Amino acid sequence: MSRPRPWTEEEVWKLRHLYPSEVSFEEIVEAFPNRTPNAIRLKASRLGLKRPTLPSALCRSSTILLCSEGDGRSNGYLFRCSECGSWIRVNEGDELNENGAIVCAKCRSTCYIVA
Repeated sequence: MSRPRPWTEEEVWKLRHLYPSEVSFEEIVEAFPNRTPNAIRLKASRLGLKRPTLPSALCRSSTILLCSEGDGRSNGYLFRCSECGSWIRVNEGDELNENGAIVCAKCRSTCYIVA
């Protein structure tokens, strides 16, 4: 069996940016056409990279984005205001009122987070 081709600096840089992002794993695999999915996971593991864990309802949302420091752990979310389209940041540990409402700083409309 032949040895696998070493990872280039460019591939490592790309993996460091893509792997902990919200990009789907299928899209990551497409970004490395000469690497198998297992090779990508193994290299990411050796680099200490982790995929973000998202509730399934948020995975493909165009109105909610996960905020991360790049290590795969969430530190909050960005929600798009349904009235003006601006983004509202909600950090981990922020207190929401009892009905999950947040107020847009730009247009002052109330948006509701439904879990």
